[in-house]
Amino acid sequence: MSTKQRAHQTEALRFDNVTLEFPGSHRPAIEDVSFQIDRGKFVAVIGPSGCGKSTLLNLAAGLLAPTAGQVFFGGERVTGVNSEAAYVTQQTNLLPWLSVRANIGLALKFRKVPRPEREERIARWIRLVGLTGFEDHYPRELSGGMRKRCAIARALIYDPSIVLMDEPFGPLDAITRLKLQQELLNLWEEHNGTLVFVTHDLNEAIYLADEVVVMSEGPGTIRRVLPVPFGRPRTIGSLIESPEFAELYNDLWSLFTSDRQQPDAA
Repeated sequence: MSTKQRAHQTEALRFDNVTLEFPGSHRPAIEDVSFQIDRGKFVAVIGPSGCGKSTLLNLAAGLLAPTAGQVFFGGERVTGVNSEAAYVTQQTNLLPWLSVRANIGLALKFRKVPRPEREERIARWIRLVGLTGFEDHYPRELSGGMRKRCAIARALIYDPSIVLMDEPFGPLDAITRLKLQQELLNLWEEHNGTLVFVTHDLNEAIYLADEVVVMSEGPGTIRRVLPVPFGRPRTIGSLIESPEFAELYNDLWSLFTSDRQQPDAA
């Protein structure tokens, strides 16, 4: 097997010198972005507002096409909608006329999974995300945290090759957010797929990820890719108390503060 073939086996997502400029814009949203995410990794993307974090996800999902450069998924160039990717946005986008059970099973229905298997998998994921007893409720009858659980189950139930998450816990209160972060960790460790998680929260990035991709002020470029030195399984409470957590947080914070100071210095 060639080196190139081995790289494609381990590679999930790759950006090669990608620039995207929206029509009518005076500057690119992202510029000359290059990085790779390996299969089975949980990667957080952080950066200031407007740096192009969500743009990266939309490119990975095939919802946008680069102005320059190329995006690859599994070694193949992304030229249209990436049907291998599940996408969880900040708005849960649950279908309001469908129950919890029906929303979670939607992807299985589209893929024509036989009904008995579909019902078994739906029941399992309802248990996993703590929605037992709410199977027949509609999104309007759920709390914000419960709607997030439902959206996560809908994304993971069909074992997608990659899951893209765009600040899914952003609008939640701190306690609900911490609970869902730990639940996502537990679910992902069982699922063992590739996950790209956009956030502006440094703590959240460290809690969850194997690697943190740090973006600059817009137009977004890649400043650093930092490894997270914590093994799995993880418990968020124990991470906070470790000196390694504080050291990594300070490293990330210094990257942001130096980025903000550069324009002033110029």
